[in-house]
Amino acid sequence: MKIAIVSTLPPVNTSLSEYGKFLVEGILGISDDTEIHVLADIDKAQQKPEIQQEHLSVDRCWRFNDWKTPYKLARQLLKIRPDVIVFNLQFASFGNAKVPAMLGLLTPTLMRKLGFKVITILHNLPDAMALDEPYFTKNRLDKWLIQTGASVATRFLLNSNKVVVTLEKYREILAKKYDAKNVAVIGLGSYIPPAKQVYMPQNNRLLTFGKFGTYKRLSFLLEAFESLQLKYPDLELVIGGADHPATPGYMAKIEARYRHLKNVKFIGWIEDDQMANVIRDCKALVLSYESTAGSSGPLHLAMSQGKAVLAPNFGDFQLVAKHEGVDVMFYKHRNSLDLVRKLEALASNQVDLKKMGLHNLKVARLNSSENTARRYLNLIESVTHQQVQIKMAEETGRSFHLKRRAG
Repeated sequence: MKIAIVSTLPPVNTSLSEYGKFLVEGILGISDDTEIHVLADIDKAQQKPEIQQEHLSVDRCWRFNDWKTPYKLARQLLKIRPDVIVFNLQFASFGNAKVPAMLGLLTPTLMRKLGFKVITILHNLPDAMALDEPYFTKNRLDKWLIQTGASVATRFLLNSNKVVVTLEKYREILAKKYDAKNVAVIGLGSYIPPAKQVYMPQNNRLLTFGKFGTYKRLSFLLEAFESLQLKYPDLELVIGGADHPATPGYMAKIEARYRHLKNVKFIGWIEDDQMANVIRDCKALVLSYESTAGSSGPLHLAMSQGKAVLAPNFGDFQLVAKHEGVDVMFYKHRNSLDLVRKLEALASNQVDLKKMGLHNLKVARLNSSENTARRYLNLIESVTHQQVQIKMAEETGRSFHLKRRAG
């Protein structure tokens, strides 16, 4: 089977690139007769080599905020002629400017019109996002434009043979608002192999990481952390990650503003081969989010290494805890006193971190890369098989009609 995957992909560190790698390696790892062609984004700064794997080819043929993306993708896909195309998307995958972003999101429908089988993985849904917040929209007009555009784009994306979402809530929204009947739910899964056992380090180190500057912000966490430094001088905070594409320069400003905090360490982007070790060497993961825009990747990565997670008590974090059975320690959203209390509980070992870690590791193993990839492969095979059955039925009907005319 020949699969085309349209996705960002490492070593370019753009949104969903790690998930693109996760999909590719997962599917190739469980299927001997599958050929994957990834149509990925271009980054002039890319210096590291592409992922090298048998039965995998990578073609970097589109750019962020490029109006020509649909044409470029269609041209390459017509050359490849895959059995199925998988789009790994969120609503800003193709741009943070409205027109190129919208044009990119129309590509799955374009490929359907050209006769291809299409599966779209949709990691976020504007209908489930707090668009009143300033980091999503600038004013009422901007909010209306985004809501209207998102609604139109959603209807086009639902022209896919199948749309995959990572949370049951998203399927419910799509069914209720758009009368969608072609939506499947596949949990985010564990990007990296689950740990063999829970490791409890002797240090007093907490970790946070991600792409910061929009709804993931650091000031709230850093100010809470600062208030505990005198009482817990051994308490450390490691911050990994980079600027969100929409907020260049954010990390540099934060690092300069809080450079007086001696026990805070900014380590930059965490490479895939270092991710497990960085997570393993901390006591717990702390998530400082103003809002959510999909199931949290850092949360699932921490689970895979048997770690406790401290997160705000709203949105998709609560949904993941409820539907996937994750053990999450919650603090009250935007309540600095409660966050300080919860951080102090972590620092002073008032929480059974090992018990939480063991539980989360067990959940992560159920949603391992292999198991998640198998769910995707089963879905891909069902879509291609369904199309074969339709063609066979059409051929049978045509043959029957010709026999009747000949008789």
